[in-house]
Amino acid sequence: MKKIIVAACLVCLISLPMLGSGLKIHFGPAITNLNYSEASSLPSIVKQKSLFQFTGGVGFELSFAPNFALELDLMYAPGGTKFEATSGGVTASETFKGYAISLPMLFKVSFLTGTTPYVIAGGFLAYTTSQKIIIDVPGFHDEEDISDDVNRFQGGLIFGGGVEFSLASMKFLVEGRYSLGLLNLFKDPPPGESVKISNIFILVGYKF
Repeated sequence: MKKIIVAACLVCLISLPMLGSGLKIHFGPAITNLNYSEASSLPSIVKQKSLFQFTGGVGFELSFAPNFALELDLMYAPGGTKFEATSGGVTASETFKGYAISLPMLFKVSFLTGTTPYVIAGGFLAYTTSQKIIIDVPGFHDEEDISDDVNRFQGGLIFGGGVEFSLASMKFLVEGRYSLGLLNLFKDPPPGESVKISNIFILVGYKF
């Protein structure tokens, strides 16, 4: 079923240009995190931190009305989090870092016609291309590929908004997105535990 959904999204992505949709490119910083259901039970010495990474991609926008459109994107989507602890002046960290290809499908509502702020909402499907754990302690560094331990297919919700504006006949956009995964990242978590993706994207882009 998942393969059918992904194939359908790819067909839509390829077909949209033939329907007269607008092409856009966008990129920017990504603040990535993982939501652990058991994070509150960690020792107080352990702090969970977000990772600062970068995202980017292309999108096609199909307008159905002056203030309403459907957008389908193809995005490079990083993810991950870091656990860090300091004791006796020694800092150790464990970082989960992953990368995925994401297909967001978003409904876009503009408040006015032309240059305007807008809101977006929808969902995404993603395929995890790699996932690893990085261990860092003074004098020791190790990276382990755990791609086989995660569910490669992910899905979730996206909410956000932005603004479009024209400058010297060129169209630009600035947009913020919050992405919330609904599926467990790991294949075999302990009973009652879950780890889900949570990202914030700040995008700047150009519309053709």
